[in-house]
Amino acid sequence: MPRIHLPPGVPFPLARRVGLLRLTATFAAVAALLSGCSSQEPPPPPPPPSVVVQTPETRDVTAYYRYTGNMSAVEAVEIRARVTGELMSQHFTASTDVEQGDLLFVIEPAPYEADVAAAQATLEQVQATLELAEIEQKRVDDAFKKNAATERERLQANATVKQRRAEVAAAQAGLDDANIRLGYTQVTSPIAGRVDRNLVDIGNLVSESEATLLTTVTQLDPIHAYFDVSERIVLEYLERGRNGGVGQEPEPPTLDLARASDPDGLFPFSGVVDFVAPRVDNQTGTIQVRGIFENADAQLFPGLFVRVRAPYETLRNAIVIPQGAVSTDLSGSLVLVVGEDDIVERRTIKLGEPNDDGTVTVLDGLEGSERIIVEGIQKARPGRPVTVKATSPAAAPDSETPTPTEPAPEAENE
Repeated sequence: MPRIHLPPGVPFPLARRVGLLRLTATFAAVAALLSGCSSQEPPPPPPPPSVVVQTPETRDVTAYYRYTGNMSAVEAVEIRARVTGELMSQHFTASTDVEQGDLLFVIEPAPYEADVAAAQATLEQVQATLELAEIEQKRVDDAFKKNAATERERLQANATVKQRRAEVAAAQAGLDDANIRLGYTQVTSPIAGRVDRNLVDIGNLVSESEATLLTTVTQLDPIHAYFDVSERIVLEYLERGRNGGVGQEPEPPTLDLARASDPDGLFPFSGVVDFVAPRVDNQTGTIQVRGIFENADAQLFPGLFVRVRAPYETLRNAIVIPQGAVSTDLSGSLVLVVGEDDIVERRTIKLGEPNDDGTVTVLDGLEGSERIIVEGIQKARPGRPVTVKATSPAAAPDSETPTPTEPAPEAENE
């Protein structure tokens, strides 16, 4: 209570009465102020939050198995020296494409040309002795018919001709061998492909005994991809009546391939399975599978780490929604649906595996006609109204390449 100051000489009862009057006036003023405030209207409630909705898509979805693998050349050849001599010249540019039979190197040919000449001379020499033996044989035969030569002489003449013919054959083989070795001085590519750099410089001595490695040629188109399939998936294929053999079905199984640098969901390379190992590795529980892919523009190289997917089955008229519309709690996956009077409803759903285009397949919980909240999920609350700001159009499915749904790679390759 405020202290009241009175002039000197004023009795205390009078001072007390004056203080009570002032206090009463103060309380009256406060009451009047409060009554004026209570007469004002309360502020209006905030408007419902704005959300963006989307109707689920209904389309065919292909389910895939996913694997990891490595690229390998269909053919890769080491070019080695098959004769000894000085490396005389190189006839290619490193890291370029060569055709089968293209000249790559020349090894010193002079010693082998001399060997050919010597073998040719030996052949001509034994041919001359053969001609002489044949003449002698004819003379002895004529004399034998006239009883002017003995049987022994006739047999000896025939044996001499056979011996000279054998010598001619041996000389011809020696000449052929000399020509083959001379041909080895012209080192050509046995396949078409991309040639590596030269591993031996011009002027160095190369040896046939050490089979000196000169370069390599690798075929890039087509190209193989190897990957391992788990035993569980192999058994599933067997249960479906597919024995895993290539060429025993109307068409080989198709494959899609992506490099590590390709965006998620993009598989720019298509191929087919061309080899399945005839046994399961009992240490890893996997079976090796190989696919072949066209590579005309050389976008794939041996040794590259790649991702491979194989179609497993097609889900007809599957319900597909954006992955961003899905939330999770202790009960599982759920979405928020805008129902009648724009009231938010909570729907528990069962999901398949994510698709490559940012969507996910709904196996149960939706009919396909609901309005799913895809933006503003954090502001929406079940049982409360929302304002539908816009309807996000569903992406049109690609008629040529259905969007896949795939099991997790870890589960498949373990």
